[in-house]
Amino acid sequence: MNGLDRGKATDRPANDGLGVAQHDSPWGGAETAPALRDPDCAAPVEGEAAPAPAPAPDTTAPRIPGPWDHSRPRSAPRPPRRGATAPGTLAALDVARRLVGTRLPLPDTRRTVWLAAAAGLVWLGATSLHPVGAHDQAIVATLGAWGPVQGPGVAVSWPWPIGTAYIEDVTTMRRLTLPDGSGEHLMMTRDGGAVDMAYEVRWRIGDLRRHALALASPDTTLRLAADTAMRATLAGMDFPAAIGPGRNRIGREAARRLQTVLDGYQAGIVIDGIDIRRADPPQRVAEAMHAVAAARTDAAGEADQARSWSRQWIAHAQGEAGAFDQIEAQYRQAPEITRRQMYYATMERVLAQSDKVIVDAPGTTTTVLPPQAAAAAEPTVHGTKAGDGH
Repeated sequence: MNGLDRGKATDRPANDGLGVAQHDSPWGGAETAPALRDPDCAAPVEGEAAPAPAPAPDTTAPRIPGPWDHSRPRSAPRPPRRGATAPGTLAALDVARRLVGTRLPLPDTRRTVWLAAAAGLVWLGATSLHPVGAHDQAIVATLGAWGPVQGPGVAVSWPWPIGTAYIEDVTTMRRLTLPDGSGEHLMMTRDGGAVDMAYEVRWRIGDLRRHALALASPDTTLRLAADTAMRATLAGMDFPAAIGPGRNRIGREAARRLQTVLDGYQAGIVIDGIDIRRADPPQRVAEAMHAVAAARTDAAGEADQARSWSRQWIAHAQGEAGAFDQIEAQYRQAPEITRRQMYYATMERVLAQSDKVIVDAPGTTTTVLPPQAAAAAEPTVHGTKAGDGH
């Protein structure tokens, strides 16, 4: 037949039903190959017997090695294939197969509902109820719109994120220390001196709504405003006053300026005062500046003492002038009597400081010290002799 002649089949019968034929491969062993047929011989002719099925290949026959068997040693292990047969993929498929085949226990529907309801109530209470302390105030915001200020108690808002509450302590006094740390904080005075300033600002919230809405960063704003107010205060003072007796005045003036600045910002902050902790010259010239300040203080003290003495002497002179005016008025009313009293008073004051007494002797001229023209001569002491020495 043409099929057998063309395919050069062996003595083994061909399997026409399967359309394959067994023939010897040139590379060794039996090989199944498609049978080559003519189109006319595709179906068996009527009346002819069907060909017998081909016998099974003999697997016991020795296999003849082909030319491809020398391309790779038979003892060399094959590298693992990647893809569906890789070890990781097989392990993942095995785990998935087990999970699909295992029936997980389904949760109880009623229990899930109760747990969800309890979680919702907790979330509702935690985000809607806001306790406000005795020293606090609160502002409730709904969708970003701020409401009125509320006092102590419980502030109620919509649940988060629809509503929020802003709560702050408005009665406790707060303190801001400047500068931060122990470094120098130099400021200039009116006469060109440098002062190392350290101070503490005492403040509290006066208007919570302004404090929350007007300032994006209240602490930073307060710090900058306090530094500006202190520098403006020192710029109007001299160096000796700044490091000496003018510290209290610096704190009061700086607090007033700071309150004015914050009111202009509508910050809602009340300044209770500024305490000066340090007002010294720079460390580089501290000793010299202290000596200069001490000398100026001593000079001011001496000047004050001189002014005090001058006031005392002026008062004494004014007192004596007033007494003389009174005597002059009496003298105008009784000149003779006033003259005699003035004479006696003067002699008493003069002779009180002398330890000698002069007495007139007989036959001598009467001498009066000091002379008094209008006064009568004193009578001579009788019983004394001239030259007695008395």
